[in-house]
Amino acid sequence: MELTIQSKQTGSTKTLKLKGILDISTSSIIEPYLEELDNVERLIFDFSELEFIDSTGIGSIMNAIYLSKEKNFKLIFNGVDEMTHQVFETVGLYHILEEIHKEDI
Repeated sequence: MELTIQSKQTGSTKTLKLKGILDISTSSIIEPYLEELDNVERLIFDFSELEFIDSTGIGSIMNAIYLSKEKNFKLIFNGVDEMTHQVFETVGLYHILEEIHKEDI
């Protein structure tokens, strides 16, 4: 399986819809999209068609979290299924996102 990303920008909001598998063999596909985030105030990851994510994929999402702090944009996760939610909870992804932007609140 592979990973495809549909990118849509409306004003200062960019949505990246991930479809397929985000793992060691596909995680590099996200990087060019993260490099194109100038003048973005909100980045939405749409996980509604994500079938699987491994630790390397989580690392790519972590990069986006740290980039959101560096480039000062809000990061939003949509369409997270129960399995992915549990993985994010287990590795503390939500907590890291909250901590990174704590001073912005």
